Amino acid sequence: MFARMRYAFWAVVTTLLLLACGEDRTYEYEAKTARDHWMLEAMQETYLWGDSIKADKIAWKDYFAAPSAFFNKLIAYAPIKDQWSWCEIDTLEEDHHQRGHFNHLDSYGLDFTLMTDPTGATNRQYARVLTVYPNSPAERCGLERGDFIGMVDGNRMTSSQTSALENGRERTVVRSRFGVNEETQEFYWVQTDTLTMARSTQVADATFPVCKKVSANGTDVAYLQCNMLDASLSELMDLAHQIDAMQTKTLVLDLRLCNDGTLEAARLLASFLIDESYADKAFAQTLFRESRSAENRTYSFDPQAVANNLSVTSLYVITSSYTSGPAEWLIRSLQAYDESGFVTVVGTNSAGQVVMTEKVEGKEYFVTIYPAVAYVADGFGDYDYAEGIAPDIEVNEFEYAYLYPYGDARETVLLTILSIIPE
Repeated sequence: MFARMRYAFWAVVTTLLLLACGEDRTYEYEAKTARDHWMLEAMQETYLWGDSIKADKIAWKDYFAAPSAFFNKLIAYAPIKDQWSWCEIDTLEEDHHQRGHFNHLDSYGLDFTLMTDPTGATNRQYARVLTVYPNSPAERCGLERGDFIGMVDGNRMTSSQTSALENGRERTVVRSRFGVNEETQEFYWVQTDTLTMARSTQVADATFPVCKKVSANGTDVAYLQCNMLDASLSELMDLAHQIDAMQTKTLVLDLRLCNDGTLEAARLLASFLIDESYADKAFAQTLFRESRSAENRTYSFDPQAVANNLSVTSLYVITSSYTSGPAEWLIRSLQAYDESGFVTVVGTNSAGQVVMTEKVEGKEYFVTIYPAVAYVADGFGDYDYAEGIAPDIEVNEFEYAYLYPYGDARETVLLTILSIIPE
């Protein structure tokens, strides 16, 4: 009760002082809230669900919030959970295409998942390495996909230690690998060593880290891993020549790490995959809100790319929960015209990014926003994949004991594909 009385007393005193000053402080309010007011107007004008943002529902004190916090208040008005729009501050770097524990701006260059001792001998936690990115501190120290990290800087691996494998100073990690008893099918540790990993740094992502022919059981396939869709027509033309030289009619397109890129690059790659009979068809459509409907656009397949298509008769696409945006737009486009079972999706459910974003700069406020502005539909105007693209054949690689390198014929998802391809 006394606390409430003190609060009421000081509230009265503050009000009286303000009244006593008799000075109009409106200009101060306008100066301190200009950035967020600009953001509100920009979102109302460009955002796919901008009509849902009501200025009269926003409290005056909200305009003093940090840009990212205020932006989150605005996208909360969307009728769906908008996880695709973001706000970028010039003085703050953040990777909006992060994959798990890996980010491109400052990391050791590895992604991992925490799990209990796979041998069952203890209850200790291990970081199971999922991906090691080229030219990263993790790769240079010798870490490989499938390794287990049991200690970091002398500390046992726990959930509180995961940040020590994301970024920071030079680290000492204890790496382990296991084997399996063929008779009992029990796992046991066969190797443990200590590695020194250099401090974290910016790690560039290769667009196509693996392009090779894979052979198993008399079956040859072309395997292409794509981590981002940002290639030009000439780059894709060179890639098409490499795949053509492999002389195989089956292509495995691994998009499980592809969560970045452009609609244009997705259109070009799809054009190399589509049959010539579909050259005049629509690759995709972008559908804006009603007030921007004049900007709606239909994207056709690229004639030059279609004329130089790969001539593959079967396409297997690998997906995961990271697969999003341009990768999904490419898959949806090919599925829309697939009447003969040309496309088979293998892996786990994709992310479900049904929208594209647009860059809007507030230069004088040192803020850039990327609001969702349009649905990305297939050539028939459908965009019913907000729950993600479900695989035709579900394979969760994390349920298997070994994680072989991407493109290795023994790798779980690729092995599954090789086992079902007709001879």
